Amino acid sequence: MIAQTKTRFQVKAYTPELAGDWQEVLQGAPNATLMHQRSFLAYHGERFRDASLILYKDHQPQAVFPAHRQQEEVFSHQGLSYAGLIHKPCSFGQELQLYVQLLRYYEEQEVSRIRIKATPLFYSDRFQESLSYIMHLAQAETSQLELSLALPLPLMIKHKGRKATIRQASKSGLEIWEEADVGLFWDKLLVPNLQNRYQKAPTHSKDQMRYLKTRHPENIRQFTVYRKGIPLAGATVYFTPNCLHTQYLATNGEGRDYHALDWLIHYLCNTQAEGRKYLDFGHSNECAGKKINRELFRWKESFGAQTFVHAHYSLAPAAWRQLDQVYDWQSRQKDA
Repeated sequence: MIAQTKTRFQVKAYTPELAGDWQEVLQGAPNATLMHQRSFLAYHGERFRDASLILYKDHQPQAVFPAHRQQEEVFSHQGLSYAGLIHKPCSFGQELQLYVQLLRYYEEQEVSRIRIKATPLFYSDRFQESLSYIMHLAQAETSQLELSLALPLPLMIKHKGRKATIRQASKSGLEIWEEADVGLFWDKLLVPNLQNRYQKAPTHSKDQMRYLKTRHPENIRQFTVYRKGIPLAGATVYFTPNCLHTQYLATNGEGRDYHALDWLIHYLCNTQAEGRKYLDFGHSNECAGKKINRELFRWKESFGAQTFVHAHYSLAPAAWRQLDQVYDWQSRQKDA
């Protein structure tokens, strides 16, 4: 279904026939990452009812909105760490108009609520903080806040204790190997660590991560720390244009004794960053953002990680009317 207005914008529901247009946006969008690829979204299969959109300006693809529908609500996106509106470079006025068209389309589809978990700012090479203001104009509810931690690159550690553990690790005979498969890390380190320490399972199963890694071998990579042939720690890392993201980190008791994770973070930042600006540590929140895992948070901070607020928004599609009137306040004053 297509919505068209006098503003030269078009909105189309995503279909596989539009895959080329979707990819064109991702190639030109400064805030696009691995998670916005259709091949990444595809691993969910039929779990989500897709409601993704492509937005056009003058018949040229300008933005995409990865989303799914659940009853009368649209989410962007429960199956991803982040999503939101992914768009090519544009002015604030054009971005505002993209949101107008997006909301208007969903209103016509009788959607009652839109929930957005947007891509963190540090993933973009254009640090432009306009989303929170647009959500304010739309009278959106901030339904959840998380405190993400991102480590600026190149790595410059000032914490004396962290410097000391990295020095110790460098003398402990540790070796870091890049693995073709995630199986050993999942079975020997990740699953046992999450179960023993947090009584949780990984978000992705081993087979799901194998599928994603096969589809994106250059963007999803596995690193494991060994000592005398025994695995002590590891990281499953997502590579995006501006960031490294440690999707999964895990170690065992012996790995903690030898500070294997500290050595692995040092290694990733110094040998794998390739001009990227941040290592994304993710958040250390629990209870929907209301609690912080102090030990994990302080460990990330000790590398020099900075805090970024990651907001989840909820708004009604009818809010497009407020956005469409932002520049009309003078004329309304005269009418009054």
